[in-house]
Amino acid sequence: MIKPIRAALFGITAIAVMISACRKEEPIPENPYSKIDYGSDDPDVDTLQQNSLTAIHRDILFPKCAVPGCHDGNFEPDFRTVQSSFSTLVYAPIVKNNAAGSFLFRVIPGDTAGSVLHERITNCCFVNVDDRMPQDNIGTGLPAAEINRISTWILQGAKDAEGNEAERPDIEPSLSFYVAANSTFNVELSALAFREDSLIYNPFRLPAGTTSFFFVPLVTDDITPLAQLQYNKLYLSTSMDDFSNAIQLQASFVNVPNQQPVWVVNVPASTLNTGVQYFMRYYVNDGNHTNNTEFPKTESNDLYKSYWSFIITP
Repeated sequence: MIKPIRAALFGITAIAVMISACRKEEPIPENPYSKIDYGSDDPDVDTLQQNSLTAIHRDILFPKCAVPGCHDGNFEPDFRTVQSSFSTLVYAPIVKNNAAGSFLFRVIPGDTAGSVLHERITNCCFVNVDDRMPQDNIGTGLPAAEINRISTWILQGAKDAEGNEAERPDIEPSLSFYVAANSTFNVELSALAFREDSLIYNPFRLPAGTTSFFFVPLVTDDITPLAQLQYNKLYLSTSMDDFSNAIQLQASFVNVPNQQPVWVVNVPASTLNTGVQYFMRYYVNDGNHTNNTEFPKTESNDLYKSYWSFIITP
């Protein structure tokens, strides 16, 4: 009885050994965390040049200026990205100037004195008291080291993120305002005292019997000297927006006593109708644009167009 049992056990053991010998070894599961690079204990090395626009944007413009409600895209300059910072700073025309009208662009490569960005971060009182930028802490400017970084970037050419310098644009002439004066230039006929109802946006009234007056546009250009401006004509029309049949009067470049040279138009008031409102538009060209620059433009506010008008008192 024992022998058969032993034989059976031996057979079972033999079969088990055979099955075990034929079974393939299972592969070890891959560790999902084995390929993670935890780096080293060494601190990261800052590879950006400290006076580059990319570094200045990272360290100054974005954290200190692109704050909610400020230069975060609500108004220019736009400091949200390096690209928007460059495009709204370098050779970007300014909107807010000082009383003397000293600045033309926000940043002029190589010129900190002519760059309004530099002026805004260094001058406590650009327009108002304590209006130095940034405005998150009134009266307290950027640290000297950060101002120096911005100054160095400007002086080194105000290059973009790729190290390229911007080309200076040739913008159209600008006309800030005009003056209408009598023949001896001692009475400003376009002043508030001569405006209808004493409102500055109303037409000015020429005194009865005025035979002529001088129209003086205060024109400037970023590149072309004043004396070399072209076309220079004043148009008169009885329609606010239709100047197709306007009277055209040529301006002359003259020296006004005790003043800088200006362009002047002699308006023959005696040839015009009394009691009629005449609207004025001035056209000028810097010689580098196909179309003449127009002041005011058709799309200008009607009140501004009314400011550019006059009536000869009967």
